Order: sequence, then structure tokens, then C-alpha cells
Amino acid sequence: MPGCSWLSRKFRIVVLCFFSLNPLFLAAPAAYGQVDFIEVDAELMHELMPDATHFSEKAGEPPVYSAFRSDPNSAEPELIGYLFETPDLPPEEVGYSAPIDVLVGIDLTGMLTGIKVLYYRESYKSIRGDFINSERFPNQFEEKNIIEGFRVGRDVDGISRATITSWAVSRGVRNAARRVAEAYLSDSDYVNATNSDAIALRLLADQSWDDMLENGMVKQMDIDLSDGTELRLSLAFMGHDGLGDLLVGSNDYSRADREASNRVKDGHMVLVGIDGDASQPFRQERLAIEQGDSVYQIERRRFVYVGSADDGKIAGRVRFAGAMVLDPSTDISKPFNILYNVSDTLANSNYIETVEYSVPPIPLALALGNPVPAELLPIPGDDVEGYGEEGAWASLINNAPWAEVFALLVLFALVMTAFLRKSSTIRWAALTMTLFYLGWMDGGFVSVSHITNGIKLGPSMFLNDLPLLLIIIFTIVTTLIWGRVFCSSLCPFGALQDFIAHFVPKRFQKELTQAIHDKAIYLKYGVLAFLVLMAIFYSELSLFQYFEPFGTVFYISRSAVLWGILVVILLASTVVKRAYCRYACPLGAALGVASFLSPWKIERVQQCQVCKVCEHACPTGAIHGHVIDFKECVRCDICERKLITKAGVCKHTVEEVSSRHKAWTPIAVG
Repeated sequence: MPGCSWLSRKFRIVVLCFFSLNPLFLAAPAAYGQVDFIEVDAELMHELMPDATHFSEKAGEPPVYSAFRSDPNSAEPELIGYLFETPDLPPEEVGYSAPIDVLVGIDLTGMLTGIKVLYYRESYKSIRGDFINSERFPNQFEEKNIIEGFRVGRDVDGISRATITSWAVSRGVRNAARRVAEAYLSDSDYVNATNSDAIALRLLADQSWDDMLENGMVKQMDIDLSDGTELRLSLAFMGHDGLGDLLVGSNDYSRADREASNRVKDGHMVLVGIDGDASQPFRQERLAIEQGDSVYQIERRRFVYVGSADDGKIAGRVRFAGAMVLDPSTDISKPFNILYNVSDTLANSNYIETVEYSVPPIPLALALGNPVPAELLPIPGDDVEGYGEEGAWASLINNAPWAEVFALLVLFALVMTAFLRKSSTIRWAALTMTLFYLGWMDGGFVSVSHITNGIKLGPSMFLNDLPLLLIIIFTIVTTLIWGRVFCSSLCPFGALQDFIAHFVPKRFQKELTQAIHDKAIYLKYGVLAFLVLMAIFYSELSLFQYFEPFGTVFYISRSAVLWGILVVILLASTVVKRAYCRYACPLGAALGVASFLSPWKIERVQQCQVCKVCEHACPTGAIHGHVIDFKECVRCDICERKLITKAGVCKHTVEEVSSRHKAWTPIAVG
């Protein structure tokens, strides 16, 4: 409990202060260290979150300080992040002598803004100075996303001769920050990324050790020795925190992972459970991995002790356990052989026992950071604990913000009424609601980031936010049936461009030449391809904000570069109607490709062949005479209304037009 953590920390301070006043302890400060507890105040919190203007009292579960920034244009301050103390989120990671108390700042995206060690007691401290709070070590945590591993020696540079302390700080900060994210940051990358992981791990948690033996997640190697005794090895891949916690328990896995990270820079761990009545003791150097023509003997530094198999799935199934760290050259996506040499001479390979191991699909996806294949996850309604009626789908409904859902349904009704009735008045009402509600008030608009993150994380990222899921479904369904209805009336930035075009004097508006326009429209498809490829091959990078101005204008970005990009786009849109939609929008490009499947296209008539009215009025330049480039059409209804009201040549019959255009031969149009 938070209160207990606070009391225990204060108790430690009182006891240590008492000892620090005792002459025996004052005589040996180098041996026992010093007691320097830093109280949390506004000045310290501002140091970790300098953009904040004020902070709340500690509150909530888990307890946090909320950081706010005053907004001169609003009566309500803006929430920009949280700060928390690691002792409030037990269990604490223990350093060289005792737990280390840390104040941590985290923004709303799950990015750390900084850390400050409040209290620790280490023998090294008085010998070498306050090494944890030196600039080099704590500064590594600034702008570090909690989705990262925080492994000392891999993700974080440790402190020389203080690996245990470095690990305790890194892992303690990471674990506590992840719990805060789960409680307060439902839209963070970490929460989105762990949705499908959590479901997959629950599936594995429902399996017994015998189930895992049967399905191949655990392989058993029975080694018969020459004297009639047997050595039994149980082998299981655990190259992911969740798998490690599941198989051997969090404490044993944490210790093994800490030791492995201290010894080697890379490689996935494979659990080795040791059992049997062998007269010959198990020896790590007898293990090897074979893949293709390569054989990698397990070096001593690549084998770590895990524990006595007291926790996790392995509990009671073996006498003790270790873990080997695979050579980084091992391709875990392909089968490999695990070898054990039972001969007295290790160089003699005539008596090697072999078992083939293939990392199962779910552990493989978890280890590689890929979305778990959808076909391996339960479908809604399956009786799987945590995912059926009491799980994610129920949570999606039970935790839904129904006021936002109702507002969205009203907006959908406006959009579809305007579209089906071809009503300009209702469409402008829908555009107004889209701009102000979806743009500045709700911020729930669709972005190309949903495509790139969908590639990274799979569809599970949409299953914790009902309003977002509704927008995604509405966009997909309307695009596949009619085309880019979303671009017409449900995109806040599209709405903003329509308002600009409406109020800017017509004399300022121009058109690119047809030749340039026909080539420039493919720029957005290049942008889309670039972002998709980056999402696939460089998933750690986030680049869409440089190509989509939505976040800049509607979330009021603090980046001068992004504001510069936005200004250029808005200036272009004052000259060319919907310039961004025409030439730069990657989401519009994606929907344009999908619109090829739409069965209901816009009707054209023969008179369109000699008419330019709709062509001049089209905000995206999608019309050329009687031909509509449907992938560029945003279904704004302008041309359809003109056809209904016969605002162009269509007010005359084909015969009348033919009599005036002697050289024109009417052709059938679709």
C-alpha cells in the first residue's frame, strides 16, 4: 500500500539518522555511507518537468503528482504529465545495500522527462562520491520511452563497479513507470504495444507445464549415461520479460536477466531446467547450439544461474534451473539443435545428445516485438480468461466514454445525412462540428499513424478505445462503399482547408497547370510508401508528424519545425484549394487506394464531355471533363449537386448540345 511504503521509507530514515549520530558509525563513514534523503517539493518537480507551471498534491492509485501547464487562452490548465516516487509502487528493486528511492517524471506519451534519486545507502557512495546523481547516469533516462528494456549494458550505460545499483535504478524506474502508464496513459505506445502481448501471455499462462511439453514450447532432453543413471534437461525459450516471469517467476527471472545483461551485450535466453539422478554433474560447457553448418558452444559467460525452480511454471518440475544466452548469430525464427556432450572428452562429438527446438509463434512474436499473429489469439466470445465476456471486449464497452461516443454518433449522422441528401447546408454543419469537436476538443481524428502503428502493433491497438474504433470502422466502411467520405467531412484538417477556401477571396486562388498537377498528385503516394516502409523496417522511429500537420494545429505543438511546416501547408491551401489533400496527405493516399474497391461511383452524363463547370469547382482537381479520377475524389458532393440542380451544360438535352457543338460526337459515359 502507498501509505505503508511511505511509513517504511520514513522509518528507514529515522533509524539511519539515529545510527548516523552514534559515534561508532560516525567513526566509519566510508564503510556505512551517508544518509541524504531529498524531500520532494515544487522546485525539485520543476527540475524534472520544466514545462510545468504547477503541480497537484500526490493522489490517485497508484499515487502520482499531476503536472500542469497554465494556458492563457483557457480557464483550465493543461495536464502535461505525472511525477511519482518509486517506493509508492512496490516491489522495489534492491540495490547493493537497500532499495533506492527515485522521483520520476513521465509525459503523456510514456516518455520519461527525467529522474532524481531521493535516497540510497551504498558503501560505494562515501568512497567515490554521489555517483548515481552525477549527470552522466541519470541524464540517460531523459526522453527514454518506457517501451524500451532499460537493460544495463544494453539500453543503459551502467556505473563502473556498481552494476547492482545501476540495475536496481534502471529496472525500478522502468517497472514503476510502466505501472503508472497502465493506470493513467491508456494511449501510450507501451500500453498499445502490450495489449496483444498481455492477451498472448494470458493464453500461455492458462497452459500447464505438461501442456507446454505437448505443444513444443518446452522440449525435454533425456540423457542416458553409461552407468545407467539419467540427466534430464527441460528447455524452453524465454527471450521476453513476460515469458521469463511466467516460466520461472519474476524474482528469479529478474536476477538471471540482470546477470546476463552484465555478462553479454546481446542474445536471447533459453531456460535450462536440470533434473534426474545422473551420477555425472551437469556442466554448462557441454551445451552447444547447432544451426545450419555452425555450432556455438555455450561459453561460461553465456550461462547464468536462474534459481531453485520454486516459482513459475517450472516450479516442482526440476531441481534447479539455469539459462543459456544464445549467440546473436542464432536465427530464432528458424529451428536450431540443442546439443549436450556426454563424453569424458568434450572435443569428442560421437556421443552428443541432440534435440531440435523451434521457438513457437507466440513466444517468437513477443521476443521480436512483432504483433502476435491474429489467428493465434482468441476471437471475441472465446472462453479465454481475460478476453471473453469478462475481458477486453467487455472492458471496451464498460469503460467507454459514452459522452464522446454519443457526440461521434451525432457527427456520423450529420455526415451521412449531408452525403445521402447532397445537402450543402448540413455538410457545412458537419464540417464545423468536425473542425471544432474532432479537431480541438476531442483530438480523436484518424491519422496515418494509425496505419503505421497498426503495422507495428496489430489491430489490438484499437480495442481499448471505443470512439477511435468507431471512427476507424466508419472510415473503412464508407471508403469501401462510396469512396473518401472521411476526407470530405470527417477530417478536421480537411475541414480547416475548406473553411480557408471558403473565406479567402477567389482572386487569390489559383490552379497548377494540368501537367504539373497530374504528376504532383503522386507525391502523397510516395509519402505513404515511405512511412509504411519506415514502420516495417525502422519501427522505433516516429516520422508521421513531419508529414501530417494535424497534431501541430490541433494539439498545439511546441516544435518550431512543425509549426514551420504547418505554415507552409496553410499558405499553399490559401492559393490552391485543399493543396495538402491533393499533393501531400498520406492518409488520403491510403484511402484513395482503398476507394478503388468502391462500387458506387459518381454518376456522369454525356453533357459532361463538353462542360467545365464541375471541373472548375472540384476542390481536389479530380475531374477532367466527363472523367473522374476516383482515387483523388473526396466525395464532397459539389459535382453531384450541380448535376442534380443542372448547373452546367447538363441543363440542356444531348440533342440541344449536339446542335450547338457540330464537331462533338456524344459517347456513352459511366
